[in-house]
Amino acid sequence: MSVLVKIMLVIHIAAGFTALLVGIIPMIAKKGGRVHNRAGNIFYWCMAVVCLTALYLVFFKPSSLFLLFIAIFSFYMCFTGRRVLRLKKAVNQPTALDHWAAYLALGAALIMFGLGVQNVIKIFTTGSIAVFGLLYFFFAGILFSHARYDIVHFRNPDKRRHGNMEWFFGHITRMVGSYIATITAFATVNTRYLPIENLWVDIAAWTLPGIVGGMLIGRWIAYYKKKFEQKNEKTSSQAKSVLA
Repeated sequence: MSVLVKIMLVIHIAAGFTALLVGIIPMIAKKGGRVHNRAGNIFYWCMAVVCLTALYLVFFKPSSLFLLFIAIFSFYMCFTGRRVLRLKKAVNQPTALDHWAAYLALGAALIMFGLGVQNVIKIFTTGSIAVFGLLYFFFAGILFSHARYDIVHFRNPDKRRHGNMEWFFGHITRMVGSYIATITAFATVNTRYLPIENLWVDIAAWTLPGIVGGMLIGRWIAYYKKKFEQKNEKTSSQAKSVLA
C-alpha cells in the first residue's frame, strides 16, 4: 500500500468518525440555531470527504466497492438534505447541479441493482452467499426511490409529499438517513473485531441501524406534523376571534 493510499485511508476514517460523532448534535440541538447549523455543516463536509476518498480508495481495494456505494448513498442523502433548504423559498428553483446529482444517484442505484443480480446468479452457480451482494438490492431500492422522487419533484413541484413543509421534513429525512448510513458503514466495518463473528452478526450490522433509524424518522415526522397542525389550528382560531 502506497503512502498516498494510506493517507487517503486515514482521511477517510477520520472524516467518517468525525461525521459519526458530530452528526448526532443537529438532531438534539435547537432547530435552526447556531449549534445546529454549524454541526450540520461539519457533518456535511465530512460526508463529502468520505465520498471523495471512497472514490479514490476503491481503485486500490476493489473489495471496498460496496462501501463506495454506501458512501455515495450517504452523501446524496446529505447533499439533498442540505439543498432542500434552499428550495424553501419559491424564488429558488432547482439548478443543473440538483438535476445532475439526482440522475447520477439514479444511475448509481441501477448499478447497485445490477451488482445485486450478479450476486444472486453467483449464489445459484457457486452456492456461496454474500451478505453484501444481497444488500445491494436494499440500498439500491432506497437510493432509487429518493432520486426518482427528486426528479419528479423538480419537474412538478405540486407533487411534493409534504406540501409547503417539504423543506422541513425533507431535510430531516435526508440528513438522518445519511447519518443512519454512516452508522451502518461503521458497524459493518468493525464487526470483524467482535469476539463472535457470523452471518447473523453481519446481517444485524447492516439492517438494525436502518430499521431503528427508520422508526425514529417516522416518529419525528409524526411529532412535528402534529405540532404544526396544532400551531395552524391555534393561528386559525385566533384569526377567527379577531374577525368576530
